[in-house]
Amino acid sequence: NVALLNLLLDNDYLPVVTPPAISTESEAINVDGDRAAAMIAAALRAEALIILSNVPGLLRQFPDESTLIRHIDPKRAEEAMAHAEGRMRIKVLGAIEALEKGVGKVIFGDARVEQPVTAALAGQGTVIG
Repeated sequence: NVALLNLLLDNDYLPVVTPPAISTESEAINVDGDRAAAMIAAALRAEALIILSNVPGLLRQFPDESTLIRHIDPKRAEEAMAHAEGRMRIKVLGAIEALEKGVGKVIFGDARVEQPVTAALAGQGTVIG
């Protein structure tokens, strides 16, 4: 519920949303966290969505970290799928969905570094936007 999330944010609470979720039949289901985050970011009209992973960002040639792609024009975001392998494909798909729904930019950041959110916001990783 977007209104509830906004209420929490307006009162200095940071909501944490994680899979699993609850289906319309009240059953616990596992959802893709990256795509769920993309939909939440879009609903909140977020300026940025940060997706953290165990790599420094989108790599041109996985697993070679020296092939990090630092910036992708949002108009060319779908072309990033050509470089995405494994679970990164779902992250790229979530990024595309978030951008299409109005999120300003998506950053793939490295969760292994100290202060990963701060690093991502400073431009470390792959920025689409």
